[in-house]
Parts: sequence; structure tokens; C-alpha cells
Amino acid sequence: MDELTLERFILGETNEEFLCNGIESNQQVTITMITQTQLHLDILSRDFDPDIYDNQDCCDAVEQLALRSRYSRIRILLHHPNKAAKRGHRIIYLGRRLGSLIQFRHLAEIHQSIQETFLLADEIGLIYRPYADSLSATINFKNHPQVKELLLRFEKLWQASEPDPETLDLII
Repeated sequence: MDELTLERFILGETNEEFLCNGIESNQQVTITMITQTQLHLDILSRDFDPDIYDNQDCCDAVEQLALRSRYSRIRILLHHPNKAAKRGHRIIYLGRRLGSLIQFRHLAEIHQSIQETFLLADEIGLIYRPYADSLSATINFKNHPQVKELLLRFEKLWQASEPDPETLDLII
């Protein structure tokens, strides 16, 4: 998947599922989807996938989203937030700068066995990886039924989680 091919995918308009493999294509798809996100971004990840999210373009896209509107909501739910924070993840440091505009939580212990990771954009677009240790992802810029299902799951996980004091010390 190259940038020219991605130009035809519009968040909320293009209902076409495709697969993505590899670091570079995952980065490009992620940046493209975040850049098109207008208000809501929800991410579930093990350690915030540094190969995908920890780059300047992705960080810039998240920052633009956070500052776009007072109604912007960015929630990041991590299995191992302190691992990402100690590694010096750009978006975690961005969260430090922007305060409450980007929310981070530690997945509750009871849910640590969850293998999947996903990104939900504006409650319509998704990047879904069934296994956190694989870069094989299913992408769709307009899949309301699946995103609705994943968003309900994310909400339950978010409500059961809490801010991680150890990570907050590293972030703040």
C-alpha cells in the first residue's frame, strides 16, 4: 500500500476492506487515518506499537487532532503503558505537553489476555490486528457495524481500566 493508493481512501466514505502487512504500510495507513480523523480516536495496544505510532508524522497527526476542536477525544488504552513511557514514546510525551487532551489508561489486569489491537477513527474507520505480535491488519475507512461493535468493547475496557500512577509519574 503506497501513499498514492491511500489517497483514494476517505474516512467515512470508502467502504472497502483491505489487508496491510509490514511496518511501513502500517505506518502509512495509520497516519492517513489519523490525519483524516475529525474528533474521536480510540486506540487499544499492548505497548503502543513503537514501529507504527512512535514517529514524527504520526505524532503530528495526533497533535493536530487534539488541537482541532474542543470536542476532540483521544483515548489510548495500553496493556503496558510504563514500557512505552520508559522507552520515550513521542505521543506519550505529546500527552504530557497537552495534558487532558490525550487520555492514557492501563488495561485492567483481568483483561490482560486480550490479543487484539485496534484503532477506531471517528466511530467509522478501523485498523484491526487480531494479534498484537503480528503486523497483519484489516483496514476499512467506513465500516460502521464492526466499529460500533469494537467501540462498545473499547468502552467496557476503558471503564474497567484506570490511569496508571507509575506511568502518570513518567508522563507528568
